[in-house]
Amino acid sequence: MPRFQYEAITNTGVSVSNTEEANSRAELITRLKVRGYWPTLIEQSELSPGDSVNGATGEALSEGTTGFSLQPILSQFTLRGIKSREVEFFTYQMATLVNAHIPLVRSLEITLNQVKNPRLRSIIEQIKYDVEHGSTLADALAQHPKQFADLYTSMIRAGEASGGLGEVLQRLAEFAERQRNLTNEVVSALFYPIILMGMSVSAVALLMVLVVPKFTAMFDAMGGELPGATQLLIGVADFTSSYWWAVSGGIVIATILGRQFAQTDSGEVFFDRIKLRLPIFGQVFSTFAIVRFTRTMATLLENGVVLLPALSVAKDTVGNRVYKDTIAKAEAQIEAGSTLAYELEQDGSFPDLVIHMVTIGEESGAPEQMLTKLSEYYDAEVRKTLERITGSLGPLVILVMGLIIGFIAVAMMLPIFDASSMIGG
Repeated sequence: MPRFQYEAITNTGVSVSNTEEANSRAELITRLKVRGYWPTLIEQSELSPGDSVNGATGEALSEGTTGFSLQPILSQFTLRGIKSREVEFFTYQMATLVNAHIPLVRSLEITLNQVKNPRLRSIIEQIKYDVEHGSTLADALAQHPKQFADLYTSMIRAGEASGGLGEVLQRLAEFAERQRNLTNEVVSALFYPIILMGMSVSAVALLMVLVVPKFTAMFDAMGGELPGATQLLIGVADFTSSYWWAVSGGIVIATILGRQFAQTDSGEVFFDRIKLRLPIFGQVFSTFAIVRFTRTMATLLENGVVLLPALSVAKDTVGNRVYKDTIAKAEAQIEAGSTLAYELEQDGSFPDLVIHMVTIGEESGAPEQMLTKLSEYYDAEVRKTLERITGSLGPLVILVMGLIIGFIAVAMMLPIFDASSMIGG
């Protein structure tokens, strides 16, 4: 009988892993669910009791006298995670098959054969099993929240209710592709300036640690009073050379404490508020959050999700705590009878254009159309801003670092010029 290694989550949220014999994956899934376990990974073990080729050793390693299993540990090194583009590709395949009027279970089976990632294959197998045994696709997907977020399952549920599952899957795939492309553009735009700044800072650090001390020794041998710029430079170089360990340790400690603080509610709000106030990048972060909010809301409303559930999903997609809190407050007030436009205006975090367009959408009874227009407008704004940043930030960094290196060079040469003048005089 085959032996399977599985990982599962109990009803209390505890993660468990073990190995067990079963006739098939489906049989093992049924057993685990009876126990109150929700499987997240099922893989057939390479070694089973009675196997030849080091059979006795393999059995001892796999099971042992104490029940210890190496398979869960080894699986952490042999199994990779699931990337968002793999879920996106799965969604595109499902959209194509469902729109071709292929039954849902058969569509899942065909898609399963195209998936190479073992973790994703295991999840799709479980989804297929659940659907075959009477579950809706949305409920089956909801058992895997790390791979299929609330946005995904909410739209699938609306698509199943309206009979437009294929269209919803197509929109979801296109939505994920747009989000991924926009994120990649932001990362690509910021990558060059950050690398340039890192290289420049490294060059200055090498000058201060390796080059300046050699000049300092020469100046000490020359004697005399040094110019103010040279004294300042030597003081900084001496401090860096003598206390580099303290500076490095301080940076590491500050980074660790900052990360811990950022994981708290107040810390998350603090850092996200700073992001929005940065002189160059603040507009990018703000516009990016607005794009994600308007696009998510438009996609949900277009597919039949009502306003309050749509807000509940959209607030978790904006990627900024300031905007998330604003949407959460609006959600509570709208439940009490207010309107979205009024609550966004009262908070003041969203631009006037967003408020005016949402107002028009609510008055016309078609807020999804206005939100779509807003997402397209701010999507274009993000791209224009990124073009301006990549076009100006690179030369700006080069200019600043050139001035710093020029100051170092001048400060080093001034005492030599003074000494030459005195000799010539």
